[in-house]
Amino acid sequence: MATTRPGSSRSLLPATFSSGISDENSFLSFVSSSFFQLSLGRRCLLFFSFLLGFVLTAIMKREHLLWLLTTTVGAKPRLELCQGREMEFPGLRFGADGLFNITIFADLHFGEEAWGGDLVDNDAKTIKVMESVLDNESPNLVVLNGDLLTGEAVLAHNYTNHIDRIFQPLINRKLPWASTYGNHDRTKLSTPTTILQHEKEIGGNVQGHRLAWTSSMVGNDDLRFGTSNYYIPIYTFSGDCRPELAMVLWFFDSRAGAAFQKGEDGQTVPVEDWVAPEVARWFALEKAAFKQQFKRPIPSLAFVHIPVQATRALQEKGVNKATNPGLNQEIIGHQANTCDNQGNCEYNGNDSPFMKELLSTEGLKAVFSGHDHGIDWCMQWYNSSKVSNRHGIHLCFNRHTGYGGYGKDWKRGARQVVIREDLLEENELETWIRLEDGTISSHVDLNSTYGQDAYPDMVGETPILREKTSSEENMGTKSDSPSRPVG
Repeated sequence: MATTRPGSSRSLLPATFSSGISDENSFLSFVSSSFFQLSLGRRCLLFFSFLLGFVLTAIMKREHLLWLLTTTVGAKPRLELCQGREMEFPGLRFGADGLFNITIFADLHFGEEAWGGDLVDNDAKTIKVMESVLDNESPNLVVLNGDLLTGEAVLAHNYTNHIDRIFQPLINRKLPWASTYGNHDRTKLSTPTTILQHEKEIGGNVQGHRLAWTSSMVGNDDLRFGTSNYYIPIYTFSGDCRPELAMVLWFFDSRAGAAFQKGEDGQTVPVEDWVAPEVARWFALEKAAFKQQFKRPIPSLAFVHIPVQATRALQEKGVNKATNPGLNQEIIGHQANTCDNQGNCEYNGNDSPFMKELLSTEGLKAVFSGHDHGIDWCMQWYNSSKVSNRHGIHLCFNRHTGYGGYGKDWKRGARQVVIREDLLEENELETWIRLEDGTISSHVDLNSTYGQDAYPDMVGETPILREKTSSEENMGTKSDSPSRPVG
């Protein structure tokens, strides 16, 4: 029966629909007849209102729909929502699972095939290591923490071919990456500025996604400031295209190596081997700006190729393999050395401004370094003076990834770091070494009791401290490159 307005005999439904709405054709007839009973102006208004609503809904829900489809088929979303769009600072995001996973490759040393002999297969072997690690892990970001190349071995006119090979496994998987540059990336034959430019060319836009996040935010003088000094904001998963800033990843260039091309006398020109004091001041200003804007300390991690001298001081105090598991097979080569022509070096303290800024950084959880191929432990670092970071800072070494460089007897691999969004305010993260054969070494929780908790011996290699042999010293440095640092 047709519905009527009280006090009126006029049906509210059109005559063609008053007999019922039992089937789809009748319903469509009702909608059509109702629409055409409206005036022309109202029909136009209704049509454009519907169209506008449809477009806005599509824009607002597109990213959520993509993530829903991705998680439904069992894949882990690796690229951030609204990549940089409507964010004050472009950045990455936590995953839908509340985790941010980082894979750290270090000391790949591509390019030694030019030296011939048993080195010709090194790059292919290193790619297999990378692919094995990535097959076992699901990173939101891949960090390449220095010495991408053995720059002393490459040809100046085509060394970017090696850069292509390094990043191809990441491009194939559409994985975002970020690099720091090491002493072997800066030689008379290779320069970080060219490497950075090439990274942007191959990874700046891959099918609409930004994969290359390496940047340079301090000056344009590589010898004075370095190149890979920058930060990447990490945002919460929630918040659509206006998420909250959750964490900051800091990247620093420890310089070292040699100036591009030769000096006037035909010899290499050594470069200072510490994070520049101007970079330390930039770090201080950026930290203060973040804290002022967001009214709170921002949790963070830091990455730098050559470790600070504090790592050697901790090593000298003793490394307990039960509480600080990992390789400890060489004396650490660190930042800030003054060396003579025979390669004898003394610590000069020039990394002190950088170390001071690290120690004063509230919320800084850990600093990750490479360079020393026979070290992959983590230790907790405190200063005798008042430390803004009340828990101290974890100083961690990465695993030697590449088949290039010294240390042929140590298994290759990569450090994994997992940060939980719901534990960001705690001084806690999880980390382990994923080895090239798929096994795991040194799986630990970096928290307030790290250094006290005992872990099983899972290294699989005897952690005996020793000096580098002369052949290892020469591996990756060759004839006229600076003798220190050698990592």
